[in-house]
Amino acid sequence: MKHLLLRLSELDAHAGDELRVISFFDVLLQNGTDLDRLLLETSRLAECPVGVSVPRLQVYRRVSADGGTLDGRADPGVRKHELVNGGEVWIERRGPAYPIDAMLVERFAIACAAALGKREPGPAFGDPALVELVLSSAADEAGRSRALKLLGLRPDRFMQVFAVDGDASGLGGKAARLGELHGVIVSGPPWPDALASTNSTVGVSPRVPSASAAQAWHMARTALRFAGPGELWGRVVHWDRLGGFALLAEHLPYEAIHGSPDVAALDRLAEGANGDSVLATLDVFAASDSIRQTASRLYIHRTSVAARLARAESELGFPVQPAEGRARLTLALTLRRLGEHPSAGEIRRGA
Repeated sequence: MKHLLLRLSELDAHAGDELRVISFFDVLLQNGTDLDRLLLETSRLAECPVGVSVPRLQVYRRVSADGGTLDGRADPGVRKHELVNGGEVWIERRGPAYPIDAMLVERFAIACAAALGKREPGPAFGDPALVELVLSSAADEAGRSRALKLLGLRPDRFMQVFAVDGDASGLGGKAARLGELHGVIVSGPPWPDALASTNSTVGVSPRVPSASAAQAWHMARTALRFAGPGELWGRVVHWDRLGGFALLAEHLPYEAIHGSPDVAALDRLAEGANGDSVLATLDVFAASDSIRQTASRLYIHRTSVAARLARAESELGFPVQPAEGRARLTLALTLRRLGEHPSAGEIRRGA
């Protein structure tokens, strides 16, 4: 491999140097180099970060000039080249481009397309079973590792898991139906646009190593218990934003939730006349700064908000506008949400 040890800073735009770049990638492919090694060698050659993105294969990689893994997305203005089988590669050079950069990124794209051609996904029917195995707490380390490799993931790569109640299409990743939910494994950067547009309720785990997928699935299901209509928590809830609230979902029994007088009072309000409107107003008020802002978000007059709050206060038995009352209201609304989904995160099979 000695002849691979070249740097673009040592080359110019002469035809001989272009042939050296072509030979560099040809040798890598002839040796059966996989995608990770290809990125490593290309970054060393280019002396700058490089990357590849193929959404349909759930591939997103960025490595630094010394071959280290980078998170996040590439800066705008990088030099890109499309892959023949979909996706793109790029180099992230700061400062003036080298004369040979155009040839480099072109050959990099060709080499990536060839390397990715070896890892096209298997039949679609195989993915759900693999996803279930990866997310299952009952899977042994060897079985999970093998399933990750078959899904095109590596145990040392970072990923997120979504627990979805509803339609999981459009969220990307590898998905499987697990009991009443969909489990979705997403590698690479988060998918904020997809999450913002979904009509389903979604719990999102933190980014964790792929080997910790079962733990991530548990955290995603915990976050899902908080998700729902309204502004207080919203339809998409991230576990790492729950803080101490996660302890409620983890340790508070279902019976204790429904034994709360505040939750019982909210249930009575919901069952009364215009109960849905009153509960919706309380939800927005808990997530707002004032009656004025609540009215603006609900598109109703402030006097209507005040009347609904007064009705709620008479049933709850405490004022909701002072700081301690708002905190108590937030807790009551959260407990009621958790009580509505006592087993939303259960896997009916394979857990």
